[in-house]
Amino acid sequence: MAVGAAAYMLFAIWQGVLFLRSGNLIAALLGIAVLALPLLGLWMIYRELRFGLAVQTLAERLDRDGALPLDNLPRLPSGRIERDAADAEFEQASLVVAAEPRSAAAWFRLSLAYEAARDRKRARKAMRYAVALDAGDLGPPPVID
Repeated sequence: MAVGAAAYMLFAIWQGVLFLRSGNLIAALLGIAVLALPLLGLWMIYRELRFGLAVQTLAERLDRDGALPLDNLPRLPSGRIERDAADAEFEQASLVVAAEPRSAAAWFRLSLAYEAARDRKRARKAMRYAVALDAGDLGPPPVID
């Protein structure tokens, strides 16, 4: 999907360049507008792929070290994790993060707990922090609520 989106954006960039080269002021302004969105899109794709690769690298390292959390929570017939189990896992993961606030493994587990609780925004925030910790970036931790 990312390759298809990137191909489409490259085509749009080419069209923007053609508009810019037309010599007409209105076409040139349109060319600038046509260039802005695909460039933003390409940057967003790059950023997401880079994040995905960093998460994969961290998960592989945690698995190698035996620190990858087990996926053994009870599930509904739909495949979703049972709400009570997700809440209990979140409580446990929060306690681990409180005890080890500079542990990438703890933040990774918290991210998975947020995801199990269906809070994708906080899950991504916690995972970004886990990746940053793994890379040695010791910025301030995100707020856990």
